[in-house]
Amino acid sequence: MSSIGITGEQIVAMGTNSQGQIYPPAHTTMWYDRSAQPGQDGISVIAGHVTYDGPDNFYNLRNVSVGTRVTVVCANDKVVNLEVTHMESIPKDKLTTDQRVWGGSSTPVVTLVTCDINSPMVAGHHLNNFVVWTRPAA
Repeated sequence: MSSIGITGEQIVAMGTNSQGQIYPPAHTTMWYDRSAQPGQDGISVIAGHVTYDGPDNFYNLRNVSVGTRVTVVCANDKVVNLEVTHMESIPKDKLTTDQRVWGGSSTPVVTLVTCDINSPMVAGHHLNNFVVWTRPAA
């Protein structure tokens, strides 16, 4: 995902934490293992932090624009070439039920999720997530 400032970063398959949240460790890019595999029909969810004791893996995600190309290399070395179609800041309490992230799709969709660094903070946490939707590049 070098086009968004992530190079050489392995994507780790992970589930939710004890609170039922997707919360990767610092400096880790995670694929939510209950979502579709990147490149397969369905919605794949890949998450990382924007900051964690300084800039983290998804720090530059906010700089993408529609049409930005993203390449994901899967654990099986499958390469998935994607193109950004939409970006949105979503309140975290709304994201948990947003079917554009957690629903189904008859075509491959990869969503990239991080905190919205431009949203207000409460108790050290941003109130919104920044979500980027991608589809296979033409």
